Amino acid sequence: MHVQAQTETKVFTGCQAQIKQIFWGQTLDLELDNYNRKILALLQTNARLSWTEIGRQVHLTAPAVAERVRQMEEAGVIGGYRAVIDLRKIGYSFEVFVQVIVDSHKALDAWAAQHQEVLALHATTGEHCAILRLGLRSPAHLQQILESLGCLGKTSTAMVLSTQMEQRLRVPADQLENAAR
Repeated sequence: MHVQAQTETKVFTGCQAQIKQIFWGQTLDLELDNYNRKILALLQTNARLSWTEIGRQVHLTAPAVAERVRQMEEAGVIGGYRAVIDLRKIGYSFEVFVQVIVDSHKALDAWAAQHQEVLALHATTGEHCAILRLGLRSPAHLQQILESLGCLGKTSTAMVLSTQMEQRLRVPADQLENAAR
């Protein structure tokens, strides 16, 4: 059976989720050679490293590192740089994941945009349409948010007890072990 990558829209029962594109066999306009792979690993570990320090570690000049990073940014391999914030240090007591079933993803997107508690929103397949990750101050805060979100559809909530892995180093897909090809 031959599967061809194409753009499709599918409607799932219970929600109007759109899958805009299937990325089978997507190729990059940029070769990720060993230098680029090492640069990516270093930047993911510490995005504040200077081009000079990265160059020292990968055996390239600072201008060569800067050019490679610029190329990876332009190709979309590097999508940005950000600080990692400890939510507990800025007043949040806990996090939850909320699975939702909604009739309107646009309404959910608008709701999420109006609530700073939303740390991430993922459209999903399966029984639920989306998963939200929320940072909250208290159980009463959770109840308030769930009551508001409940107006859009059905929810199912799981509280995060601890996180073992969050900021995992991303490696190019061709380096994954045990991945089906």
